[in-house]
Amino acid sequence: MTVDLKDELLGKKVTFFRRKMNWPLKTLAAGLDVSIQQLQRYEKGVNKISASMLYQISKIFKVDLPCFFEDFEVNTEQEEDVYNVLLIEDNASDEFLLRKALTDFPKKLHIYTINDGQAALNFLSDIAHDSAQALPKPDLIFLDLHLPSVRGLDILKDIKRRVHLNEIPVIVLSSSLNADDRAAAYSLQASGFIRKSFTYQDFKSQLHKAMAYWTDVVDLPHHAQAS
Repeated sequence: MTVDLKDELLGKKVTFFRRKMNWPLKTLAAGLDVSIQQLQRYEKGVNKISASMLYQISKIFKVDLPCFFEDFEVNTEQEEDVYNVLLIEDNASDEFLLRKALTDFPKKLHIYTINDGQAALNFLSDIAHDSAQALPKPDLIFLDLHLPSVRGLDILKDIKRRVHLNEIPVIVLSSSLNADDRAAAYSLQASGFIRKSFTYQDFKSQLHKAMAYWTDVVDLPHHAQAS
């Protein structure tokens, strides 16, 4: 099978704009009324993108048509993988340490924080219903177990009951030494449990091990879907 260079470059440009919007394949496919498999073939340059479809894509992305034909060499290079990491953490000191530790991780991360349990539930509900939101869908979630407004376990339960979210790995963070807390987290399908009571270097090491597993050893569900 031969792929025309122009079709391949055009497909790469569509992929570039889709990733810029933090959209998985299914979101753009739904907007174009095509299957995910068809969209993949367009993005790989296997299927030719018609002028009418390209016009439709430009309207969806709210860009001018010439954007798809200019500076291919600069704009269509394979983007470095970026992982969206959500911290659900109300303690400012703990958030600082989390960010500091994750900033040293040798992959590109987009780290954002929600400091309130109810706000986290609202955000997760918006994602599950495909509502527009300012923050992207996370690839990985670090969840504080003890939040003031809504318990971390209740947030974990909410994530795991939602079809569009339940594959996202959730790493529970806690200063608790209570074995029941750990057991409760795993019973609700937590993907890990890290205690905050380590020294900073130990805490950082635990975070990096968790990140390495989910970014190197296995494919994160949402991240793989968006590629």
